Amino acid sequence: MKIRALAADAITLAAVVFAAGCADFSALSPGDSAQTVADRVGAPGMVWKDPDGSELWEYPAGYYGVQTFMIDIGADQNVRDVHQVLSEEYFSKVQPGMSRVAVHRLLGRPREIWYFPPRDEEAWTWRYQDVRYRLFSVLFDRTQGTVRTVLRLDEDVIPDRDRGRH
Repeated sequence: MKIRALAADAITLAAVVFAAGCADFSALSPGDSAQTVADRVGAPGMVWKDPDGSELWEYPAGYYGVQTFMIDIGADQNVRDVHQVLSEEYFSKVQPGMSRVAVHRLLGRPREIWYFPPRDEEAWTWRYQDVRYRLFSVLFDRTQGTVRTVLRLDEDVIPDRDRGRH
């Protein structure tokens, strides 16, 4: 009997975790209160506070996620805009000379960060979905802390077994 109770608890826990990972950002609209946002999709991963009292709430999707939502909250604590930023529209705004903070605020937390000391370079990567899964990388000059260039690569989910064979 205890095994069934444990199994039921495990299923309930899995359902709660799954539901939390599937927050419905489409249910949010301009004019919703900040409290409504928190109630519907949870606490943001990061909050960027502006001098005018407005805020930008960041909702990264996690390591395998392909979406990151940013919610603009006005000084009146109401939603101004909700946008998914892992897209060409936002990637095209990354320009040489931008700071790490500016890129983070634009695209959210990267999936991974790699360091290349011999080149004095730091690479931030986000996973996104176009027609297929892709990776967007921003290469920073580590000393200056500014963008050098960007890369877009297709993600090979299943390696080609014949690659390298003759």
